[in-house]
Amino acid sequence: MKKLVSAFAAAAFLAVGASGVSAQVQVGPTLALSSDDVGFGIGATVSAQAPALGEGFGFLGEFLLFFPDGFDFFEINGNVTYAFPLEDSSLMPFALAGLNISRVSVDVGGFGSGSSTDIGLNLGGGVTFDLDSFRPSVGARFAISDFNRVVVFATLPFEVGSN
Repeated sequence: MKKLVSAFAAAAFLAVGASGVSAQVQVGPTLALSSDDVGFGIGATVSAQAPALGEGFGFLGEFLLFFPDGFDFFEINGNVTYAFPLEDSSLMPFALAGLNISRVSVDVGGFGSGSSTDIGLNLGGGVTFDLDSFRPSVGARFAISDFNRVVVFATLPFEVGSN
């Protein structure tokens, strides 16, 4: 698990450091609630604007660890976001689409263990509250995969750097 978390963190920071992503890089904790048996989750989020894709586009990466009864479940998400700015408002609605990697594993004692990894698509949206260097957001996304589910999330990211 440590190797996977380290690999995700390295990939996220490499993606954020790419030339197409600039300015306000945000990182912070994420809380999530899934519509299926995996329930409540916590994790980390990294986000940044991606002006190379056009005005309003950004990147949102997440690692979420859920706490279901009887098995382990985590997911890694990489999404492109598009913000719809509202004039004279600190609220900014956004849409998102991207990839989801989900992994479930179970240990059944003397009978062994099993696991499954699935790749799917994310579609969703939410609202960001633009409070300068603190930009919390809430949203929901549908993960289209063998583990179909709706995930409601809240992020509390803080700005960590700018170009």
